[in-house]
Amino acid sequence: MKIFEATNWILNRGTRKGPYSLSKIKYLLEELGNPQNDYACILIGGTNGKGSVSAITNSILQECDNYQIGLYTSPHLVDIKERIKVNNKFISDSLWIEGVKKIKEICKIMDKEPSIGSPAFFEVITALAFWAYRECEIDLALLEVGLGGRFDSTNACSPEVSVITNIGTDHQEFLGTDKSDIAKEKLGIARRNRTLITSEKDPKILELFDNHIKGLNGKLICRNSNEGYQLVESNPNGYLLTLSFSDEPIFFKLPGHHQLENLSLSLELVEQLKINGFEIPNESIKKGIENTEWTGRLQWFGEHSALLLDCAHNSEGVDALAKYLHDNPSICPINIIFGALKDKPAEEMAQKLSKFGNSLFFVSPKSSRAFTEEEFTNSRLATNWRWMPNIESAIIECGTDNKHKTLVCGSIYLIADTISYLKK
Repeated sequence: MKIFEATNWILNRGTRKGPYSLSKIKYLLEELGNPQNDYACILIGGTNGKGSVSAITNSILQECDNYQIGLYTSPHLVDIKERIKVNNKFISDSLWIEGVKKIKEICKIMDKEPSIGSPAFFEVITALAFWAYRECEIDLALLEVGLGGRFDSTNACSPEVSVITNIGTDHQEFLGTDKSDIAKEKLGIARRNRTLITSEKDPKILELFDNHIKGLNGKLICRNSNEGYQLVESNPNGYLLTLSFSDEPIFFKLPGHHQLENLSLSLELVEQLKINGFEIPNESIKKGIENTEWTGRLQWFGEHSALLLDCAHNSEGVDALAKYLHDNPSICPINIIFGALKDKPAEEMAQKLSKFGNSLFFVSPKSSRAFTEEEFTNSRLATNWRWMPNIESAIIECGTDNKHKTLVCGSIYLIADTISYLKK
């Protein structure tokens, strides 16, 4: 088996279909010897920011020489191998192939047995991650929840600490029609006698959190966005700040106020890991924050930082992006290339962004759920936005304007296409 055959086999497993449960991922893991029980796990969920919290925390732990750290994130932008990392590196092709061979044999049984059920893409790749982390003898796995929480495949582990960044209104077709329903699904990652950390601010949701955690005899920590650091200076590229234990300024290069909130959550998560016995020196925390990178999240590209990418793929994400643009008027008006899927409030999201724009271009992401040109023409988007057939043509069109910077934002599929084009 070649590596492309292994990855293609996983990609072709298809998406999960209801009724949803953890039975398939648990069967896979049992057949693999329950690898998720051989190391400590952290579950990081929420509507927005869970990837950033994972990235910041991982960067801090990479500076600790005595630990092997696994990082599991989703979705990937360019390469499926981005999802499973050990010590910030892709696992080897040989490990991918070995793991896929084992899981493929298990799936042959599951595919034929209706009482078990056929596992889909996310169940299979999550099982591969749990197995690979055991093979690499990691000490701790940072696991970004894929969707929701209660029935997400990552929830097959027993986390030492759980994080729910916030509760938004994304994926209502799967998680429920209001924030309370969505919160209940995400609370499924909390565990009895364990800690849950959140930066959620809605009093109604926090009351729901508090009651749920009390029922589990656990501990709820509500983290404010300004805890753990002191802001010294901000600019479009990030923040100069000091930490609570040091007067020496460091630069945090994830711009946007929402990233300060994610930083605060990560600092609290690190404190909980220390309480649980992990040795994380202050110097590792400082270096880790300075070295944090998270592709496609308010990320500047180009020699003169002329191109900005951001995966603002839902309403709350666009709100955070709009605040960033409002707080940094020096980069506006900016050319905006925007793309969203049909199951997102694309017209509402585009309207929030348009007031910051110079030229406005809409590019349909490469997805079966994306807008067609006809649907775009018949929508309110066509009032202010100009349809472009692909990201290449939109960037080239913006490239003729030397006075304004360019922002590409919206669907993760669109950001992935942009990164692939830039790499060419």
